[in-house]
Amino acid sequence: MRRLLVVVVSYNGMRWLERCLDSVESSSVKADLFVFDNGSSDGSADFVSGRYPLACLKRSSENLGFARANDIGLRYALSHGYDFVYLLNQDAWVLPETFERLMGAFGTGRWGIVSPMQMRPDMTNPDKRFRRHYHGPMEPSGEVLPVRFMMAAHWMLSVECVRKTGLFSPAFNHYGEDNNYCDRVRYHGFGVGVLPSAVAVHDRQARKVNKRDRIRQNLQYSKVKLSDPCSSFALQAVLQPLRQCLMSLRWLSLLPVRNIPGLVKEYPSLRKWREESMKEGAFLK
Repeated sequence: MRRLLVVVVSYNGMRWLERCLDSVESSSVKADLFVFDNGSSDGSADFVSGRYPLACLKRSSENLGFARANDIGLRYALSHGYDFVYLLNQDAWVLPETFERLMGAFGTGRWGIVSPMQMRPDMTNPDKRFRRHYHGPMEPSGEVLPVRFMMAAHWMLSVECVRKTGLFSPAFNHYGEDNNYCDRVRYHGFGVGVLPSAVAVHDRQARKVNKRDRIRQNLQYSKVKLSDPCSSFALQAVLQPLRQCLMSLRWLSLLPVRNIPGLVKEYPSLRKWREESMKEGAFLK
């Protein structure tokens, strides 16, 4: 019997946690739960401890960020003999058959990451960002459809893929870490895909991204391109400052241009992490 570990990183997520974790317990596939609390101040960790006594709960006194916290869950999965790991956002939840359908899809190809259809809470429309990266049919289908990138709100990973690809890159703390991981998964010979017959929810409709956040995300995108093991670092070292200039014109803001010196200063460390990410089991040691 194949074993599944669901990893949830929580940070002041009381608004969503009950629905998120209850959905795991209601799954048609028995899954173990690993919750890493990133120093919440809203009682999230105590809630998990009291309501879900069988969950493996780890508490941090500080916010380690998305990547480092999930790395701890991935290490736990590797050391405890799981076959699959599911990364689940605290503001997301699954349907009873989601895990079962996703696990079944891994027999149809050399997939490393498979995502369900990520829907809005009303279940009538896909999440806006999901639709930005998935352009296939919305009708249920048992065939996994390849994508270049899918955000890590809902990721089913095979442990084989994690062992070969490794952990998230230390080059990323907030934004870009899932983009980079997808690039590395493909570099190591695995596919990234979406299974239309599997459905889940990502609840972020109330959150708005302001202009400063978009500029910050844009800078991280440049780091993603510089860190892509399938791309030329020298070429991206030229293209990405130009991209920041274009973004300044697009947004009528000097902030992207002002980011260029800091980005160039990071080139040596980005190159180092890029080279490390090309090794099997990167960042595991």
